Amino acid sequence: MEFVDYLDNVALKRSDFSEFSPENSRVDEFFYETMNTNKYRNLWKVVEMLLLLSHGQATVEKGFSIDKKVEVENMKELSYVSQRLICDYINSIGNSIHNIKITNIMRTYVSNAWQKYMKYLEDWKLLSSQNKKRKSLTSDEIQELKNKKKMLGKRYQGFDKVCRKS
Repeated sequence: MEFVDYLDNVALKRSDFSEFSPENSRVDEFFYETMNTNKYRNLWKVVEMLLLLSHGQATVEKGFSIDKKVEVENMKELSYVSQRLICDYINSIGNSIHNIKITNIMRTYVSNAWQKYMKYLEDWKLLSSQNKKRKSLTSDEIQELKNKKKMLGKRYQGFDKVCRKS
């Protein structure tokens, strides 16, 4: 019923539909403007799901091309995430770094960035050394168990020889 009502009262009476151009505007925004009311709430949910079916990964796929532009060899995942956040923010404010307003909070974050990075490296080194110690202890335990197994094997063979002789 909502669909029929929408066609009769909105689609046929508005010139926006005949003048719509996908090159100049987005389909999802266009339908959102005309359907997102209480009257067409269920219809909008259906249209939204249909739009997600065909374009659900469009922003993700667009992100792949951006990631390819900023890709550098040996870059860590955290660096990719950070660069991606920066690219997304620049795109959201008009695709120009000249539109970015430098705030006091940004200055504070920048001044603290080096300290945070050094702390991250220190924590990573500590974790790495702990892992090496744990691996070393584990390999020592394994070697000790192998030696015990070998010694028990020799004892077993000795007992076996004694038992067979008697």
